[in-house]
Amino acid sequence: MPQHRLSHSVAASLALLTLGLSACSTGFYKKWADKEVFGILGKKASKVPNSGQAFLDITPPPPVKMEALRKNMETVEFLGERAYLEKDARIVSLADALDFAVHRNRSYLLQKEVVYLAALNLTLTRQQFGPILSGGGSTTLASTKVQSGVNNLVRTSTLTTTGGMGFSALSRTGTLLATNLTTNFLRFFTGGADSAVSQLGASLSQPLLAGAGYLSASETLTQGERNVLYAIRSFAQYRKSFAVDVATQYFRTIQARESAKNAYLGFKAFNFVVERETAMQKENASTKSSLYRLSQQRLVFNRSWINARRNYEQALDDLKIQLGLPVTERIVLDYKDMHDLKIIDPDGSLDEALTTALTARLDLWNTRDQMEDASRKVLIAKQQVLPTVNSLVTYNMLDNPDRNDFAITPRNRSTSAGVNADLNLNQKPERNSLRAQMIAEQRARRELDLAEEQVRGDVRSGWRDLELARKQYELARRGMEISTARLELEEGFNAEGLGTAINLVDAQRDMNATRDLMVSTTINHTLVRLQLWRDMGVLFIEKDGSWVDVMNKEKIKGE
Repeated sequence: MPQHRLSHSVAASLALLTLGLSACSTGFYKKWADKEVFGILGKKASKVPNSGQAFLDITPPPPVKMEALRKNMETVEFLGERAYLEKDARIVSLADALDFAVHRNRSYLLQKEVVYLAALNLTLTRQQFGPILSGGGSTTLASTKVQSGVNNLVRTSTLTTTGGMGFSALSRTGTLLATNLTTNFLRFFTGGADSAVSQLGASLSQPLLAGAGYLSASETLTQGERNVLYAIRSFAQYRKSFAVDVATQYFRTIQARESAKNAYLGFKAFNFVVERETAMQKENASTKSSLYRLSQQRLVFNRSWINARRNYEQALDDLKIQLGLPVTERIVLDYKDMHDLKIIDPDGSLDEALTTALTARLDLWNTRDQMEDASRKVLIAKQQVLPTVNSLVTYNMLDNPDRNDFAITPRNRSTSAGVNADLNLNQKPERNSLRAQMIAEQRARRELDLAEEQVRGDVRSGWRDLELARKQYELARRGMEISTARLELEEGFNAEGLGTAINLVDAQRDMNATRDLMVSTTINHTLVRLQLWRDMGVLFIEKDGSWVDVMNKEKIKGE
């Protein structure tokens, strides 16, 4: 083939390759990356209990649609002039709330992206230990004008076209294989001749002391693989805490609504008493002092109702943000979830719970493995103290200098073999690195010991909190019986003119507090139980964020 045709062919090929790469759309790169990343995550997730496939989609959620949820057709009196907020609002159950949260909560989506990026970084690390192709080239046209004599103008134009392709592969033992093909084509349009210089070469290098062997050479890959596993475990543990946090905020919002209702009932009941006392005052059957006392307390009850109503609306807005819903969206929570709450105590002993936690907690798995990482890095640092000795073998084939076209000739070859060495006489950097890694290993052991103690402390605290929550519920239930009887008695005395205003005020205030306690202690016992399951590592999460009761032997207390 004529040389100018060959040079044009190489230039055209490079141009087409460049255009082809630039034509790849963003969507193509996204699909390419997603396929590789999700393949990694899918395989590694199989090694992590309850990790599920929740992190395999990081697509931003579409605008929220609430049409699938039921409408609330009722209005409630205790919201007063704000009752319209719940009219035609969508009813959100706990299951709905958890589903919204795992698909829309901003912090949750961030944690999914953290897992994705860990796997994305691993794809680049893996590539370093696989075949890597490279290629490039350039074309340059240079023109020169030279005046010779009076009217003799000599113009020389030179077209230089270079191209090269390479291949490299790094093994997990540190062996580096590299090949490359380069060629230069020169064509003089005027006053010259064609010439070409081409070369096909290969080189092989292998560390023999420092950096040699699987442990040292593949450390970046080993750590990258483990980092992805750590990220999946951390996310799986985060899901447990996240589900408990959403449930906590959900039930606390219901509790705020109940507090607003109880405050209104207290105000309404007290208002009735004041009106009755006012009527009796006109008949001189009651003292003015008693009426003033009741009127002042009615203002207190009114303020409590207004504040409780405001607190409920604030709690509802905070919940919407937690669920990733617009704060302008009108929702009302499903009270069926509240009515379904039961006082349940787990079977087993505290020692069994501690053993379960030390076995099942995923964050402890990470801490234990990170201690292994620190020990492994100490071994690598010890090897780096050794002298650097690398063996190197090269082989090159050149083209035929008697021909002007592209022609690699095997006979025109050169080979070399040798060893390069660095005696590493200045060992202070390696010494410092080794000592630092040894200290890091000591720190990792302490951190593991601390993490285990913290898990034990969490479980012991949760166990005590659960026992306390049950006792508080029992006391609240007993207090409700007493408050109900007392309020009925004081109202009867007051109707007959035998009671006092102070006694009625105290009875009504205690009734409101007891109503709130019944709601709060029921909710608190459920939330403390969920927190204990989380701390034990046995709170298994479904795809929609809801939990699975893995304590199969648990029974409702008293059954």
